Amino acid sequence: IIDFINLFAFSKIADLSLWNNLTNANKIPYGEIIFSTIISVILSYIVSLVENEKVIFRIAKHFGVSNKYGDENLYSKFLNAKEVEYVYVRSIKNELTYYGWVKSFSESDNLSEICLAEVSVYNYEDSEHLYDVSEIYLSFTKQEIIIELAN
Repeated sequence: IIDFINLFAFSKIADLSLWNNLTNANKIPYGEIIFSTIISVILSYIVSLVENEKVIFRIAKHFGVSNKYGDENLYSKFLNAKEVEYVYVRSIKNELTYYGWVKSFSESDNLSEICLAEVSVYNYEDSEHLYDVSEIYLSFTKQEIIIELAN
């Protein structure tokens, strides 16, 4: 049964001798340590790629198992999209519209935060240009803003 569980049973790879020599400092298998380190770095890149590119969710969606796009919320999905660079952030409460490129953003249960750069601020009603600022931090409750993709 152990050989069945061992994914490398078909190969000629032997068990690591490192575990047998932990108490003997003269028999440190440096080759095994280097090989294991290299494999772990490669494996971490592969796992990271699978997670960041939502490969499991894409496969599930392809086969009709799920319609879920990933673990993140729609706010993060929208702002992380490759085509999103410049946006209009419309503050209904403050009656202002902010136009700028998305530098960073964050969201919690009630709060949406966004940092914009190269910002132009406009009046919400008539789109009159009010002023420009190099960078701005905005914090809103989720019901107070509308974010639109700028062309």
